[in-house]
Amino acid sequence: LEAAAQYHLDLLSENTLKLTLDLENDGKFIRQIEEVSGVQTQSRNLAVLSGGQWRRCSLAMGLGFAELASKQGRLRSSLLVLDEPLTHLDRSGRVAVGKLLNSLVRDPENHLSTVIVILQEFSELEESFSHIDLVEKTNGYSTVTPSIDKPYNSFQDFANEEYKEEQQHF
Repeated sequence: LEAAAQYHLDLLSENTLKLTLDLENDGKFIRQIEEVSGVQTQSRNLAVLSGGQWRRCSLAMGLGFAELASKQGRLRSSLLVLDEPLTHLDRSGRVAVGKLLNSLVRDPENHLSTVIVILQEFSELEESFSHIDLVEKTNGYSTVTPSIDKPYNSFQDFANEEYKEEQQHF
């Protein structure tokens, strides 16, 4: 688990965070992180990380666990659903998540073909995917506007076109 999670953490943190997982005598997990800054290294408990560092570690652990389950239990899913994975991440963190998710879909050994990312506010992820479907809830009803027929260069292009179409109806 540690090696699989570290692979993803390297991509998400630009090699600045190193994860260590150990067991205490009573079977409890010891979760430590080493923060690498130049030649200095500082060891810290996961509980004292910033929100962005915690999110990177959390995503890396989740993806590492999925990878381990796939290898050990032969459980292979073609679908990955992430709810608000960008919370507490700065721009570089959001871009790193987008690149990682895109690479997971493109990796033929991964068997992953679909990533569903649930977000309240859209951000830098639009650059990472070729198709984005917009789901909006209004007055208790959800509507899905797919971009399958027309891939957009960015989410902003997609949103601008939706706005133009809405204005034509008034």
